[in-house]
Amino acid sequence: MKIKVLAGIVVAGMLCGTEALAESGYQGTSIGGQAGIFGLGATLKGKFSESLGVQVGFDKFTYNDIEIIDGNVKYNFDVETKDFLATADWHPYKSSFKTSAGVIVNNSNLVGTVKPTTSTSFTFNGTTYSTDDIAKVDTSGEFDPVAPYIGIGWDTSWTKKSGWGFTFDLGLIYQGSAKVDYTVDYKEVVHTGDPVADAIADQARATLIREIDTNLEVEKASLQEELNKYEFLPYIAIGVNYKF
Repeated sequence: MKIKVLAGIVVAGMLCGTEALAESGYQGTSIGGQAGIFGLGATLKGKFSESLGVQVGFDKFTYNDIEIIDGNVKYNFDVETKDFLATADWHPYKSSFKTSAGVIVNNSNLVGTVKPTTSTSFTFNGTTYSTDDIAKVDTSGEFDPVAPYIGIGWDTSWTKKSGWGFTFDLGLIYQGSAKVDYTVDYKEVVHTGDPVADAIADQARATLIREIDTNLEVEKASLQEELNKYEFLPYIAIGVNYKF
């Protein structure tokens, strides 16, 4: 009985909400799917007048083994895109054509590794280090979590009361400067049991780590400059939707 009462309340609330939207001039909702350079996604749109609408969407995809060469350092990156898009859409001619402005919530992950220069060495800032000392070097990059978006597009369901439509979005995202970080996995120092020799080995390792950290700061600045080429990104998506 309680479940039936709760269901009745929910349905009544939905009906009241629909009636309120209709009275306010609300002209329909559409849902759809799309594919683009940010992957596969879904969209939800609302039409508030003959010219004004809003859109929210989600895109997700994974790109593996992206190689970036920066000077003498070769990187292998995996990128996972998870982005939420929210825009206000203006249809200046009350037609399928639209202009859009909004934001993208950027939850993408950019993680990778530094590939050894040779089978036995890494090279950072022109200095060579042995793989006997370094097991691996991981790196990561990120951009601004909220990025402005502007664009144009088409939605052929816009002028329909209901039915299927074709959608296309073409825009530009500004995601800011890159933030880069490194994590070095050093191999353990082999101790001989001789306190003096072991102390000398530990001191030498500490000196080596400080030197590598200094050279990696130079590489970090260089990689950030390389990734800053992607401050502005194009946004392209093609899809279908259905308007209720």
